[in-house]
Amino acid sequence: MSGRLAGKVALITGTAGGQGRAAAELFAAEGARVVGCDIKASDSDETVRLVTEAGGQMVSRVVDLGDEAQVRSWIDFAVDTYGDFDILYNNASAVRYGKIGQFTTEDWHWLVRNELDLVYYATKYAHPVLKRRGGGSIINTASAAGVIGSNFGGHIHQFAHSMTKGGVIAMSRTWAAEFAPDHIRVNSISPGLIETPAFAAFPDKEMLKKMVADIMDLQLVKRVGQPLDIAYCALYLASGEASYVTGQNFCVDGGLTAI
Repeated sequence: MSGRLAGKVALITGTAGGQGRAAAELFAAEGARVVGCDIKASDSDETVRLVTEAGGQMVSRVVDLGDEAQVRSWIDFAVDTYGDFDILYNNASAVRYGKIGQFTTEDWHWLVRNELDLVYYATKYAHPVLKRRGGGSIINTASAAGVIGSNFGGHIHQFAHSMTKGGVIAMSRTWAAEFAPDHIRVNSISPGLIETPAFAAFPDKEMLKKMVADIMDLQLVKRVGQPLDIAYCALYLASGEASYVTGQNFCVDGGLTAI
């Protein structure tokens, strides 16, 4: 590795697996000291083990990112451990699907909590640290669902997921303008279909097979994305190579949103 993040401290949410684990391993390999978090303690500990055994530096805590007090405590923990940080990667989220007639008010508020609130809380408490640091990079995970509307051939109904991820894109652009005087860049990444633990645990395997086939018909790159596909984009946005890039949404989706 080339040390693209040498001397940097990076906070990454949702590091128990998938895109968060891939980013933690990649960022650490590139020289960053990583502070992770997740609600899955054993899987989160496994990520720390993988990073440290590979020669990297990482600590992690169990955090419910929808709880403002826990997020504030996690930010304090990061500063206490490694000092002021340079990067916040808001990777974590959780999703529920359903048609509007089936989607309950509880589902709606749950989804806002787990896809919007957690980005808001982490950014709210990270901003003063990044400002004090003299600048940095915030990367927010959105989704191709926030860019285009689709129900994937009737298999997945995601109006609420599209709403929250569209909100992440809008927040990122607005924060880019708000934080620019503090030399803080803010960008979002919109993944397409990525093979993650949630993907593997999808309960209806036949529906999953049909959904993947429908997406492959639309994608220009005929394969399912991997967590590293997203982590490499995040690495670029976290590094000094992206010093002229802010307020942008990067669709890493095999061309799904291109046509």
